[in-house]
Amino acid sequence: MLTALLALSLSQLPTPMDFIDNTEIGDAKQYIGLRSKGVYEGHLVDKAKGDTSVTGTWKMTGDTIEVKATGCKGPACKDAKKDYTAKVGVAAARAMTLLSTAPAPFFPSGSYYCHYLGCEPRIGVEILTRGANLKAMHAVEDLLIERNKGRNTTVVWIGGRTETDTAKSRIEVCGRDPEKGKAALELLKGDLATAAWFGEATVVEAPQKDCLWDVRLYVRDDVQPPAKTKH
Repeated sequence: MLTALLALSLSQLPTPMDFIDNTEIGDAKQYIGLRSKGVYEGHLVDKAKGDTSVTGTWKMTGDTIEVKATGCKGPACKDAKKDYTAKVGVAAARAMTLLSTAPAPFFPSGSYYCHYLGCEPRIGVEILTRGANLKAMHAVEDLLIERNKGRNTTVVWIGGRTETDTAKSRIEVCGRDPEKGKAALELLKGDLATAAWFGEATVVEAPQKDCLWDVRLYVRDDVQPPAKTKH
């Protein structure tokens, strides 16, 4: 049932182009603009050395953005004015993953929250299970989203059915960005600690380093969230 419902929800998701067309993506220190008609802008904000602006073109081929940098002004042009590609993954209605070759700190690989023609990098939390039902999975997802309100540091989504054992809950930490992974783990552990019904979860290091999420939460098969009370 979970697999069928997830397949249905995936069919209703936005496309990679929906996420990135005419969109600004980034944070306070760096952002890019993928404008209409293939116009590209990249901006680095540096109060000490001065800002850098890159101009160029972009196009979408399948799920991959291709950027050609043609102009640049500012102190960081030597490193910032480079062509690159970025493969877009649609994880959920507002969750995007990115595998990018952009010059740092532009458009880094990882997880993004997208909303209203804008995306920002966040801590990516993917929720998986082998045997828990959809109601339980949504309860875990709702818990983590509710805990993030006002904090706005994570993006959470339910992944596909896993074939690995989930008799007990566990957290996998991605080693792509060790500092971000450590911060993600502490946030997730704190959020789960507010829900006694979830129980304990062991912590392990993810076997791969190229993961685009920061923490993966494997939910045990028999988790039982409390029944919702009617008001």
